[in-house]
Amino acid sequence: MIRLIAYWTGALLAIISCTTYAEIPAVMSTAQAGLGEYRASEPLRFREAVRRSVYVPMRDGVRLAVDYYLPATSGHMPSGPFPVVVEYTRYGRARPTANGGTVRWDDAPADAHGRLQLPKQPTGPLLLLGYGYAIVVIDMRGAGASFGPSGEEGDAVEGRDGYDAIGWIAEQPWSDGNIGMMGGSYLGEIQPRVAAERPPALKALSMQVAFFDGPNGAYAMGGVYRAGWMGDWSSRVATSDNRSSQPAARITNIAAVDDDPEQVELRKAIEEHRRGGSAMTYMRYFKDFATFGVLRDRISFIDQYQSTGQNNLHTIVGRVNRSAVPTLLLGGWHDIYPNDMLYWFANLTVPRKLILGPYAHGSFGPMPDDPRDLEWRRIVARETLRWFDYWLRGIRNDAEDRSSIHYGLEHSRERTDWYTAASWPPATVTYLDLHLSAQVAGGVQSQNDGSLTLQPDPQSQRQPWTVDYRTTTGDIGTRWFLRKVYAIEMAGNDMKSMTYTSPPLYQELQAVGIPVVRLQLSSDNVPDADIYAYLTAVDPQGRSRLVSEGILRASHRTLGKAPYANFDLPFPTSNSADVAAAAPLSKTPVTLEFAMLAIGRIFHPGERIRLTISGADRGNTVTPEHDPAPHLALHLGGDGRALLRLPIHGNNASAAFAARDERY
Repeated sequence: MIRLIAYWTGALLAIISCTTYAEIPAVMSTAQAGLGEYRASEPLRFREAVRRSVYVPMRDGVRLAVDYYLPATSGHMPSGPFPVVVEYTRYGRARPTANGGTVRWDDAPADAHGRLQLPKQPTGPLLLLGYGYAIVVIDMRGAGASFGPSGEEGDAVEGRDGYDAIGWIAEQPWSDGNIGMMGGSYLGEIQPRVAAERPPALKALSMQVAFFDGPNGAYAMGGVYRAGWMGDWSSRVATSDNRSSQPAARITNIAAVDDDPEQVELRKAIEEHRRGGSAMTYMRYFKDFATFGVLRDRISFIDQYQSTGQNNLHTIVGRVNRSAVPTLLLGGWHDIYPNDMLYWFANLTVPRKLILGPYAHGSFGPMPDDPRDLEWRRIVARETLRWFDYWLRGIRNDAEDRSSIHYGLEHSRERTDWYTAASWPPATVTYLDLHLSAQVAGGVQSQNDGSLTLQPDPQSQRQPWTVDYRTTTGDIGTRWFLRKVYAIEMAGNDMKSMTYTSPPLYQELQAVGIPVVRLQLSSDNVPDADIYAYLTAVDPQGRSRLVSEGILRASHRTLGKAPYANFDLPFPTSNSADVAAAAPLSKTPVTLEFAMLAIGRIFHPGERIRLTISGADRGNTVTPEHDPAPHLALHLGGDGRALLRLPIHGNNASAAFAARDERY
């Protein structure tokens, strides 16, 4: 242990002597950053609302179910007109209740007359209702009570329908013609599709947790298809469409429109849903994914805009920019799409702001509300109100004057440390290379128990490794919104994998940005392999909790230029020619380099940083299983190529590793 201390101290002195870091900016609390505080001391203008529901025909005659909620006083609707905020959903605009009413938001059900009371502390669209906005919720074609066959995710007709629906809203007497869109996940991803159609009345977006390049993080990483959560999503969509229900049964999960109390039209709509295809376009390529991986040029809809199928959103960013619709971007480090939200910011040229903090894709599940969930809801609601007040109402608030980026680092479950930046990555971010070392770290059961060090081992070393196909993060992955993602224990994965662990930190280390992993890999018996990298935080008790992850199939290791701005991160081309040209794995090591998911976390004194390398994620990804299992090896030291590149704040990296007593 003393020799290891000396090794780290020597490396530390070398770094201090030749490196100058930018200073860390001043930290702010959530309140000091002004996030979630906009108009918080101002009472709501309205405490009630009234719901109405109609069918609205699209240009081809297909009718969409539309609910509109208008602010009310004593059960009566003011004459308006109001600015309007739209939620355009794949998941059902409302469901019926036993008393003849409906419910869109659990804390504000509408009675049989369409009247609803706002909760004491409303969030989301309910907060906007309270400040005098009308809310419109639209069932997407083929979903809910809308007509049309259930289509594939991302069908281009979704954008055209949005254009038509916004045109209808602008003409209603209760609308003042200024319309915004809000929502997350699919409700976020539909917004740029609509903006690309350039409806004249669409004045602003509030887009939350939305993908940008699906095969580069959302649906696949490094050519490896993430089937677990995608399959779970697909089955839930089929259920919400009611495609599996008995035709004669009373529909209990989809609200009919007002003029259809006997659900006659609703039943007709569901019959049309059943004539559609799968909501999961990618599933038809399942066998290809196992054999070749996700090839960008083999699946035509990935990198071009199609009339049907999953239109990869990076392909329409130019059209979105031509729309000039101002866009508020809100994302989370624990979400499926943290990199995507950064790509949105980097590639949009419309007026835009980004807020990124320690939040997940959603807060549903059996556990009590996490304080981060509550903080996220408040920030989304209040910052969306600020944005729409400025762009829809013309209120001269500070929406445009605020910093381009607010990013919050996770200090603890209860505390977020906020910073601002003009661009990404922030000017205060530098990069720390932690090298994979054969030196024993101690304190973990794994196949090797290696270390992360500031300098590579002087001599090259080969560490053999047998893939354990029992390794898994669960059947729906690590970040899907029905699972709590804030403290996923990784000890089970560590035991079946290769681990590289730093000494305990002496001072805190502020990590913010997109980590990169570079490995040297060889194989004794298989031509290809899937490589999974997990960045974890290890507490003083030895518990290992997930911070970030990345995946790369070895045959997809050829890097190229991304078709969009991606901060010069390694970008696997994943095209057929490059994959075919990649030499099979052999005893001669090859370089694998890939980005992980973005992080914003403070590592505390006493914690250790761990990089875990696995060869499987059973039940969650499509990884071929060989018999016998792959005999692989990681090659360390010497040329220093095996490393974890960690983005960090300012000048504290060296001090964080400056252990000063024998406990370290």
